Amino acid sequence: MPAAALTFVLGGAVAVGAAAGDAALVVAVLATQAVLISGWYRALDVPGGIGGIVVAGAAAVAADVLLLVRDDARPLTLVAGVLGLGMLATLVHQLVRRPVRARLTESLTATTTLLVLAVLAALFIPAADTRGGAALVAVTSLAAALGPAVGLFPLPPAAQPGIAIAGGAILGAVVAALTDLTVGPSLLLGGAAGAAAVSMSAFVRRVARPDVTTVAAMPVAAVAPLGYVLGRILVG
Repeated sequence: MPAAALTFVLGGAVAVGAAAGDAALVVAVLATQAVLISGWYRALDVPGGIGGIVVAGAAAVAADVLLLVRDDARPLTLVAGVLGLGMLATLVHQLVRRPVRARLTESLTATTTLLVLAVLAALFIPAADTRGGAALVAVTSLAAALGPAVGLFPLPPAAQPGIAIAGGAILGAVVAALTDLTVGPSLLLGGAAGAAAVSMSAFVRRVARPDVTTVAAMPVAAVAPLGYVLGRILVG
């Protein structure tokens, strides 16, 4: 499956999950996190993959569960706690890595980055409980899925980022017309998510060994904190 198609599947699953309820959304978020984590170390071609996958996977699941079961008005506090413990686990992982801690800096950087991306992807869960609710999540995840899909068409490379941003904004307007979201915030959120998705797709394609799973999951995972923060600012 092409990376852009898998991105669309993941983004669509998050949007549908948000509309279906908390349990379905958590499953979709877990799937996105799992796809991202599964190909991360192959893509970066760095050592320490097994331990890093365990650390990032455990932290992602912990964040998902805490955000699901705890009705906290400040969910970023929970996320910060998970990230703090995850950072400690990342350091311990590097200390116990045997027989030789080869390429320590690269491995530590890769694991830390994966930890942050995987945990922050969980912010789709509290975003669905904000005033914008499922519609806010749909704008964010679908705009993220739309961004990489622009590359499937025979368009000038220089025009693709602008088209992706415009497409995200238009998608935001469509969702606003079908839901209770107001048009202005939806336009801004859709455009911002489209821009972030294009940027992250371009970034991850420049790694050592671009892996289809990492290329596909990165845009969706990366826009979750953007959707939550901008949603709270623009929608309330």
